Amino acid sequence: MKLLLENWRSYLTEQQGKRLSVFDFDDTIAQTGNFADAYLAGTPEEEMTGPESENFVKRLDTEETESAKKTEIVNGVRVALDFRDFNKEVRGPVGEITNITNIMRDRLKDGSTQVMVMTARAPDSEEAIQNYLNTLHRPIDTSNMVIKGVAGGDKGEWILSYLTANHGFTEVEFYDDQDKNIDNVLAAREQLPNVNFSVYKVVRGEIKPAR
Repeated sequence: MKLLLENWRSYLTEQQGKRLSVFDFDDTIAQTGNFADAYLAGTPEEEMTGPESENFVKRLDTEETESAKKTEIVNGVRVALDFRDFNKEVRGPVGEITNITNIMRDRLKDGSTQVMVMTARAPDSEEAIQNYLNTLHRPIDTSNMVIKGVAGGDKGEWILSYLTANHGFTEVEFYDDQDKNIDNVLAAREQLPNVNFSVYKVVRGEIKPAR
């Protein structure tokens, strides 16, 4: 009888479908001290050495970084951006964004939900993100979580490839602070009309539905 009940619950879960819950890291899960540096356009990587470089323009905060990614202009000059600091450890000061982490904790309790952290950082950062989540005041268990560093890649395309390889998902929710990532996921949504996408922009910890 117990086995019959377990099989029935499994069948019901399959019929209801599964949810993929995707969370960005920087400025979504946590506010970190990592930064992007702007240099004069054309500066080779080996000369991107920080403020001591003669081609250094400015160390950017989150809003300045998003603007520079769109315009390639900082302080009136065309620039190249260096994001390599994000490939290192999670740099302090670090502040947990509890509006998001509480959602993560809730989703991890749901057996029909796969939780994923998808960061624009490189894959080298995945272990550091796992360590950060495991050592919060209220630790987040990452044993059943997917942590993926896409190194600035298209998050929408990566979600498409994941759903193609892992069948049964009928719902995707996505949380990010960057317009580019949100736009890419909205574009991916158009390719999967049978999957319900809920896309949210996180602004200083406030969660807003994307258009």
